Amino acid sequence: MADAAVRAAIPVLDLDLFCDASLRDPFADYRVLRDAGPLVRLTRPDVYAIGRFADVQAALRASDALINGEGVGFSDAFNAPKGMNVIQSDGDLHRRLRSTVTRPLSPARLREVRPDLKAMIVERVRSLAGQGWFDAMAGLARFLPVEAVSHFVGLPAVGRERMLEWAAAAFNVIGPDQEPSDVQSLREAFGFMAGLGKDKVRDGSWAGELFAAARSGRLSMQEAMAAISAYVIPSLDTTILAKGHLLANLARNPDQWALLRARPELIPGVVLEGVRRDSVLRWFSRVAVEDYAVDGATVPRGARVMLLYGCANRDERHYDDPDRFDVTRDARDHLAWGTGPHMCAGMHLARIEMEVLLEALVEADVTLEAGEPEIGANRGLYGFTALPFRLGQG
Repeated sequence: MADAAVRAAIPVLDLDLFCDASLRDPFADYRVLRDAGPLVRLTRPDVYAIGRFADVQAALRASDALINGEGVGFSDAFNAPKGMNVIQSDGDLHRRLRSTVTRPLSPARLREVRPDLKAMIVERVRSLAGQGWFDAMAGLARFLPVEAVSHFVGLPAVGRERMLEWAAAAFNVIGPDQEPSDVQSLREAFGFMAGLGKDKVRDGSWAGELFAAARSGRLSMQEAMAAISAYVIPSLDTTILAKGHLLANLARNPDQWALLRARPELIPGVVLEGVRRDSVLRWFSRVAVEDYAVDGATVPRGARVMLLYGCANRDERHYDDPDRFDVTRDARDHLAWGTGPHMCAGMHLARIEMEVLLEALVEADVTLEAGEPEIGANRGLYGFTALPFRLGQG
């Protein structure tokens, strides 16, 4: 009876956030969810949902009450590989796996590779400037993530060309329904990872370091493989799509691009504003191991709860005029990369990639023009599949 009373106090919404229309334009549904209350019950999938900024931020930090180890998706296909998985682990295991993954991704280590990344993107921008219309997703956004990840991780050439397909499939499987082709792609990705060994990766690369640590006994081979998969699967599409949003926002707001060109010191903050306004990661879920309070409402013990990152980052209760792209906004507390123990391990690399892209564009003294993008319907990620773009001279 007590549980029924708790549930009766929580609004029930018949919103299908996983339908194609909502996936391509989720913001009206996000507002409905935020306005309905701090905690709502969705009918599809049958989960509790949190969408307001303060409540999502608190939930992400409540890792003892809301755990990842039961999976963070909404399907068995996504949640099945539990335990030896950085994001779907908790406690000491999570800390050990995360420490392994973040070692080469520390700001100090990444400062060493920043000049190389900058040189690569400067050359790419130079080759595109004044050359007419092109697809910015393929021509600019994908360039550094694919090149950088494959090079730094030290992956063999065979299989590299499938990385984007595998990354997209992994996030698409997060939803309550799956396409058989995505499930098969995910199996192929895990098969590729399982076939890696010290003889197939570049010496001195991130993967090479992990295999060396496993040989010395500092890591188990299972932990090393989990770390390698964390480099490849989550790190590609998230950064690529974030760059697409950033380029589109600057092109659509010429006053903001003019301000950034006049004040390039704003670039680090502009990256944060870009990922805040158009959060690529839509949501993850957690399971409550105890009753969890959300501003007077309660997620019952054992229930799955949906944390909506993109919804929280557009919360007018926290950000003034949140739909506006503002290069002077202080968005350091955004939730696009999460917060708490499971905060995105690759965020420093993502920031550098976006910063050097903006630096290259400012230094090239170009104008930006964007056409109408094609918006994808990936169940885990929000972004463009194509973006017509033009870099004008001066």
